[in-house]
Amino acid sequence: MNQHYKLGQYLKKRYQGFLNATYNRDEIYVRSTDYDRTLMSAEANLAGMYPPTGEQIWNDTIPWQPIPVHTVPLSEDQLLRFPLENCDCFEKLRNGTVNSSQFQKLIEPYKVFLKDIFNDTGYSEDMLINEGKLWFVYDTLLCEEIHNLALPMWATPNYRAKLLNISQILVKALFGLYKHEEKSRLQGGVLVDAILKNFTDFSKKPTKRKMIIYSAHDTTLLALQIALNVSNDQLPPYAACHIFELHQEDDGNHSIDMFYHNHTGADPHALLLPDCGTPCTLQRFSDLVTPIIAEDWKKECEDKDGKCTNGAIAGLASALSLMVLINIIQLLFI
Repeated sequence: MNQHYKLGQYLKKRYQGFLNATYNRDEIYVRSTDYDRTLMSAEANLAGMYPPTGEQIWNDTIPWQPIPVHTVPLSEDQLLRFPLENCDCFEKLRNGTVNSSQFQKLIEPYKVFLKDIFNDTGYSEDMLINEGKLWFVYDTLLCEEIHNLALPMWATPNYRAKLLNISQILVKALFGLYKHEEKSRLQGGVLVDAILKNFTDFSKKPTKRKMIIYSAHDTTLLALQIALNVSNDQLPPYAACHIFELHQEDDGNHSIDMFYHNHTGADPHALLLPDCGTPCTLQRFSDLVTPIIAEDWKKECEDKDGKCTNGAIAGLASALSLMVLINIIQLLFI
């Protein structure tokens, strides 16, 4: 909560002069997955962004105001809860990844260690790899370490370092590594498509809305970054934030900048979409991400007679020009 509160304060400072100094319901829209922790993250973040002042002070003893955070039931969330479920072709790709030479080459050095984990936790290699239990082991130990709780004797620094390494391999394998483009169309590309649509709609018909915030999970951020080929292959820290900015250029066209804020006490660093200049025009961005956007997600998820297909097409280049005005911002944080 404290990390998100500080992140909210940072965002308020970063966009001072662009966002209204006080909360304006027409300027900002917030959506979260339907988990208590992500809803609470969004609320803590907004508390840092918009402490009530002036007429917005409704209680002199509570420096906070309620700001809407929207959500949908988990069973209906096809935007932020990753990996997206009910997609047979993605499950087929997951199974293919585990058996691929790329994955086996990365996991081979840890085969003996996986047996040690079974002895310490009772999780078999199949449960650790295919059911995702290894990440649960790593994350539990990480939480205990952060909160200064006593760790099991076997959870040495070297042991936890190996757990981290394998966790990073598993996440990379989940959304990339093997048949990256096909996976991205069924996972991270869905969120890329929504973000791109928001920008495209705004560029054609500007509205009062200046910021869209998504509060989600590490897997959400990883699916997005792996789809865009901008991942650093590291597990995101708490309160990590991926920033998309839409800018209007001096010729009237629009461009997109991306930043990654992965440390509470530091400024975000720029993320460059491969094969796109700086600034990256909205049209060029759209062309480059087209191969990872499904035309019909449900149809591409269907495994018909053992065959899965996609309709990826290549993109074209467009001109660049100077940015002069920020128009709209989209944030994804965990």
